[in-house]
Amino acid sequence: MLLVIATASVVSCTQEENVPMFGQGEGKMGIALRLNNGLSSSTNARIANSNLRLTNGFIQIKELELDVEGRDSRGEFEKEIEIDFDDIKKVTFDEFDRSVDFFINIPEGEYKEIEFEMDLIEYRNEPSIFIEGVYSKEGTEIPVRFQYFGDEIDFKVEIESDDDDNYFKIDRMNNPLALFEINALNWFSQITDAEFNNAEITEGVIVISRQSNKALYDKVKGKLEASADIEIELD
Repeated sequence: MLLVIATASVVSCTQEENVPMFGQGEGKMGIALRLNNGLSSSTNARIANSNLRLTNGFIQIKELELDVEGRDSRGEFEKEIEIDFDDIKKVTFDEFDRSVDFFINIPEGEYKEIEFEMDLIEYRNEPSIFIEGVYSKEGTEIPVRFQYFGDEIDFKVEIESDDDDNYFKIDRMNNPLALFEINALNWFSQITDAEFNNAEITEGVIVISRQSNKALYDKVKGKLEASADIEIELD
């Protein structure tokens, strides 16, 4: 499970047409995922290779679990909220797209903390986590694909107000955008150029999976399990 704690500064996001909405309640929050091609600020890790660039990916979400703490007209509250999707939700992302992937409805109120847990799952013969990029080898760019099948890894993120007396409001008018920045380059930080140069290439692609380049896969999976590789900002 990946965990990162973040402070929140809230600016309302614009409702977008044809964007799906899930959950119940009059409060609305936008959810967006974006690939961050830098190392996470939460780690001092130095990437072992300098020739890898990640370009896009996707995750498949089974459900969202929220633990929330806040206050409303009836007083302070703490509650758990589960948001199920009608179908498995496949969310794609790249480096530049900050648009809303979907909205969630939750009760109106002033929130001190929201803890998200994204339960991931493989679906329709596609991995639960997929990352694509290119590796530069002697002036030639070779496509790279990382595929993680399974449901053992979930993404967990805590959004907190930025001081003890501060709350952020979510209601029909204040619809913040929670932008999840995925620092996937960290996951590859222990793979050296030499290991990439010697990797098996299948039909022109360096595939990193349980079946292909298993040693590299184990390194990436280990970082996935141990690292906090999602950053969050609220717009």
